[in-house]
Amino acid sequence: MHKSLICAAAIAAIACGPALAQGRGGGHGGGPGGGMGAGPPISPPGHSVRGDQGASGPARDIAAQRGQFGRDFAADRRMTAEEHRALAQERRALALQYAQAARAGRALPRHADRDIRNALKDDIDLWRAEFRVGRSEWQAMRDQWIADREDLTPEQWAQRRADWFAVRDAWIARNKAHAQARND
Repeated sequence: MHKSLICAAAIAAIACGPALAQGRGGGHGGGPGGGMGAGPPISPPGHSVRGDQGASGPARDIAAQRGQFGRDFAADRRMTAEEHRALAQERRALALQYAQAARAGRALPRHADRDIRNALKDDIDLWRAEFRVGRSEWQAMRDQWIADREDLTPEQWAQRRADWFAVRDAWIARNKAHAQARND
């Protein structure tokens, strides 16, 4: 125990060294603001906290910065139509492999039912994102294909996921024909 106390004291001395060297000791953190890691809110370039806003102004600025960060991050993570198609093709190939293995009588892994069910949820969400499907239509598809079917075997889930891609393809064909008819 004596050895661990010495180690802790040495780590604390190393961590406080720069603050002590600059004459800012006294048990307060070395950063601006004086507390343990405290400091002013961080603003991105071009944004500043105005002093005339009162007590709630800085809080509004922080919330706005966080919201902008989320919007910027989401914009960076949007997939192109080509990326959506490529991902859907990869997922379809895997779904068909699982279904083929199940039809051939090969046993699927022990928890494959849960994994395939989750993959099917993701497939439906990807379909929604790729084709900007409305919430009500998306929810109806999820209810039809994912509704709590805990009693299905992994093999049945594998076939169900493969069947989903057939229904998805029919939906795409129907909606492309409808969109082309409207544009003619």
